[in-house]
Amino acid sequence: MNAEIITVIDIETTGLYPTTDHITEIAAIRAEVGPGWIREIGRFQTFVALPTVNGEAVEIPPEITELTGISAEDLRGAPHIDCALSTLWYFTRMSCVVAHNAPFDLAFIAEKHRQLAGFGALPFACTRAMSRLVDPDESARLADVCARYGVELNGHHRAMNDVEATLQLYAILREKAKSAGTDYRNVVVDSAERPLTYTPPGARVITIDKTKGVA
Repeated sequence: MNAEIITVIDIETTGLYPTTDHITEIAAIRAEVGPGWIREIGRFQTFVALPTVNGEAVEIPPEITELTGISAEDLRGAPHIDCALSTLWYFTRMSCVVAHNAPFDLAFIAEKHRQLAGFGALPFACTRAMSRLVDPDESARLADVCARYGVELNGHHRAMNDVEATLQLYAILREKAKSAGTDYRNVVVDSAERPLTYTPPGARVITIDKTKGVA
């Protein structure tokens, strides 16, 4: 596997459910990645305005503000979700989209911008799935995987901070997967402890049972 152009993305949201929760922040880094090296090309980051639903303005739950540090004041004057996601779409074009727990990010993108429902049909890689494939007995949480591979993760649960760490992590896991002959492109993982709730278009689902390994 030679050098490739990727775009690492991450979103922060008001909750876990794409049908009822909303995106508050988007970040991405476009980069060229090769064996043992990374060349950053550009960055994109934006807060996203929350909508009004049934006449009521959506608010950020206090526990989410505590987790992410994002408040209503941060979103003042932020672009509408359609504008933010359209910009992300153009930023990622002609690249492989990378995210940690990609089904989560891609589910929100598909739900909040119906014209981008095929976003996940692009070539993508999920670093959470990659971690499960190369280290099936270890935790696949971003913080834990970063700690395991010596990747710095400061300010976890802020989009750009997570993107920076995921980019470094992808470069490492890419080489491990290559050495092991592991196919991770467009692969998502389903497991009993973390069931898959969204399958991106064209994705290949691998089930991991800790008692039996990869199925």
